[in-house]
Amino acid sequence: MRYMLMQFGDESALSTRSQEWVQQMIKFMIEFTAGLRESGELVAEEGLVLAPNAKVVSLEDGAVTTRDGTIAEPAQSLAGWWLVDVADEARALELARQIVAGAGEPVEVRRCHELPSPG
Repeated sequence: MRYMLMQFGDESALSTRSQEWVQQMIKFMIEFTAGLRESGELVAEEGLVLAPNAKVVSLEDGAVTTRDGTIAEPAQSLAGWWLVDVADEARALELARQIVAGAGEPVEVRRCHELPSPG
């Protein structure tokens, strides 16, 4: 079963963190991702640039528009994600708990749709 683990965080809070904390968090992320790669559970992963660099494309009054920023509030900005292929939801939740314990930010867990095979 494939799940997306999405890590959210308040980017403004990073400026109040010590450089040591930031380095520990980065080290944790690298080690966590390496563990997923070694176990064969990692499908894909990516960290994202800071929210002020994001763009939102939407439909407004019948026209496609683009604006700076994110859909979510800055305090709830998507910071990065992992796409994992695990045995069940319990394992996906276990991985999410590890991220929260290591980085201190919330993680949303969503199962991916399993599309039927063509033919």
